[in-house]
Amino acid sequence: MLENSPTLTSEKQKSSLRSWLLPIAAAISLVVILLLARSVINDLRELRSARSDTVQWTLSQVEIEYLDFSATLQQTIWEEAPDLSDLRKDFDVFFSRHDIISHSQVFEAARRQKPFYEAKEDIGEFLTKTAIAIDSDDQTLIAALPQIQTETLALRPNVRTLYVSGLAHFTDASDQLRENLSKTLRELSAVTALLVVSLVALLLYSRSADAKSRTRGHALARANAHMETILSTSLDGVIVSDRSGNVVDFNTAAETIFGYTYEEAVGRSIGDLIVPPELRAAHQAGMKRLQDTGQKKLVGNGRIRIDAMRKDGSIFPVELALQSGRGPDGDILIAFLRDISAQVEAEVELTEARDQALAGEKAKAEFLTVMSHEIRTPLSGLLGNLTLLGSTALTQEQEQFQNNMQISGRQLLKHVNSILDIARFESGRLPIQEETFHIGEFLQDVVDGQSAGAEQRNTAMSWAWIGDALDWVKTDKGHLEQILLNLVGNAVKFTENGRVDIEIEQVGLRGASPLVEVRVIDSGLGIAEDDIERIFEEFETTNRAGGDTGSTGLGLPIAKRLATLMGGEIGVESTPGDGSVFWVRLPIPEGHAPTPERDVPEAKAEYALHLLLVEDNEMNAFVVDKMLRAEGHTVIIATNGLEAIDWAGKSDFDAILMDINMPKLDGLEATKRIRANVKRARKTPIFAFSANVLSEDTKRFRESGMDGFIGKPVQIEELRAALGTIGHPQDSPSIRNATVAIDTGDAQTMFGDQYDHFLERFISEGDALSMWLESAPNSADEIVQRCHKIASSAALFGAEGYRSALQAAEKIGKAETTVPEPVLAEIQSSWSETRTSLTKG
Repeated sequence: MLENSPTLTSEKQKSSLRSWLLPIAAAISLVVILLLARSVINDLRELRSARSDTVQWTLSQVEIEYLDFSATLQQTIWEEAPDLSDLRKDFDVFFSRHDIISHSQVFEAARRQKPFYEAKEDIGEFLTKTAIAIDSDDQTLIAALPQIQTETLALRPNVRTLYVSGLAHFTDASDQLRENLSKTLRELSAVTALLVVSLVALLLYSRSADAKSRTRGHALARANAHMETILSTSLDGVIVSDRSGNVVDFNTAAETIFGYTYEEAVGRSIGDLIVPPELRAAHQAGMKRLQDTGQKKLVGNGRIRIDAMRKDGSIFPVELALQSGRGPDGDILIAFLRDISAQVEAEVELTEARDQALAGEKAKAEFLTVMSHEIRTPLSGLLGNLTLLGSTALTQEQEQFQNNMQISGRQLLKHVNSILDIARFESGRLPIQEETFHIGEFLQDVVDGQSAGAEQRNTAMSWAWIGDALDWVKTDKGHLEQILLNLVGNAVKFTENGRVDIEIEQVGLRGASPLVEVRVIDSGLGIAEDDIERIFEEFETTNRAGGDTGSTGLGLPIAKRLATLMGGEIGVESTPGDGSVFWVRLPIPEGHAPTPERDVPEAKAEYALHLLLVEDNEMNAFVVDKMLRAEGHTVIIATNGLEAIDWAGKSDFDAILMDINMPKLDGLEATKRIRANVKRARKTPIFAFSANVLSEDTKRFRESGMDGFIGKPVQIEELRAALGTIGHPQDSPSIRNATVAIDTGDAQTMFGDQYDHFLERFISEGDALSMWLESAPNSADEIVQRCHKIASSAALFGAEGYRSALQAAEKIGKAETTVPEPVLAEIQSSWSETRTSLTKG
């Protein structure tokens, strides 16, 4: 351990010096006291005289300057054309004298006397107030002179009081000062005598100082022992080494942390003892730098993290702090080390938890992409064929059925989009899009769209205004439709052999807009009181009276969010067994009826276009091709990005409809190459043609050089809107989200007489994929492309199990470099069952 002898030796040296210094200090003190006494007496005499003169002169000057100002003021008032400069000068001098009285340290004691202080404050208040007029222009000052004279005359007693009270105070202070000085000199003589006696006593006392110093030496030894105890019980390891890096001290905590005993550690190199092999070169370089230059790079720079080594060779993290000091044999280095293995492990766990959370967010984003793309793509066939069906010759009843199917299809899409809507709400990407429409016709469409379901449950439906009706309104029709279809759909679902009525009423104003309440009243099962609050929470469902809802628990929460977004509110009143009343209150501004337009047939576009359709899914290509040709356009179909580039170089197209996910070359890269390398198509409008409708996806399409976006499943109205911009680049639509979806439907009805052809094509594609997978492919990217291409077709033919297996492989292939064998085996198994089912049918 560290020795105590240096400290004891130092204490003895101090005691010896003290025995010689005391007599010298006594002699010097005596001479200094005599000199100071004489100097103090002379200085006080001179200062007292000068201070008294200054105080009296200053006090008298205040009164003199007041009188000068008063006289000048009187003279100025008498003169017809007065010279105001003298008045202002005298005021400034008076003001300056008062400022000295107010702030000079000489008058600090006088200002504590009440008469002096009050007189000073009154004068100051007068000066501050009068300074405003003095500093004004001449006309303003002349006008104020009578008032100033009145106040100046009233101030005279205060000026006199200031002088008299101040003079009296300083007279008393001077007398007291003389008395104090006399007393101080007497005391100084006594103290001096006492000091002489004390110094003589100290000379005698110094003889016993050595004995006391020995006592203090023992006390210091005990203190050193206490310090050693503290170090030995410290939780931090303390290792002391000399300038060469050899250990000279090793406390108990260091023994516990590193596994060495004190005897094993002392005398050994600290680098060989606790520094890991890979760090020893840097350690030796630092010690050499310390020995050669004295530079202490890490000393005194706080704690740092570093790896250390135990006796058994295990490596672990520590916090290290280095300090330097002086030991009996020269410089020493003191290392404080703390084992932070548990802390680092906790940090790793936190990092892993963060990474898992980020992975969850990524998985959520991937799920939304799959929802958007993989569900919409197979739905496109049904909606496209519904649109084509509407352009054929139909009976009135068939037209009604077709219209009802389209309304129900839009609602079905909104159910599919519920998850996407939740994501948009959370990210604030669901804007209000106002449009003008007839609210009566709108409500009738809502009733018509739900009438088929109501008839199946033997339930009557109606709607009616209560009180004054509105006609044309301006609000977000899509949001309002989604709210009402959720409410009406739920009412129909839980009502059998009863009624569902929609009441709409103006219940007041909110700002300048009518506050409209829509009530959906049903005679169904009703809702238990405990369920009233939670039905508006996400993923909460209730089986009313044991009924099977088949609900996702998102309809009502989304309706509530939409109502809030539109500045309204939503609620419910219900009694089990007696039905329910769902209500929504919204501010809905009145609109103006649109100008009547001539009824123009919509069967064909105004002019024919030459279009390039790039789509790898043959069924989707079939539907869109039929739509475009029905509009009178000519269409060339390419099945991948490379074919698209080739066709763009061979023919002039009015527009290109570019799918995104395709084999060989995707739509984004194809667009970039066309813009960069195909001269004749550099300015051809290119529309993204995809089921990926999230804003981050459509933004990416735009950045790749595309001019617009057409969402899958395709609607003829959206096709017409996009193609209508051709020839007017400045009016090209911004890439936006599409919110249209359809049901999977029946493949045979969808394809009609083309069903057998497409079924045969689908089976061929499935067989080809199965054979290819048997060859044990090792390219995850190619697996993703092949699975993606056939997944949409699988959904169209109702092969959900096969489609799920394909999507699982596609998802893994996007995230990993290989696809596990069990996942590929599941595709093979699913295809075998699917093929058997299709061929038997």
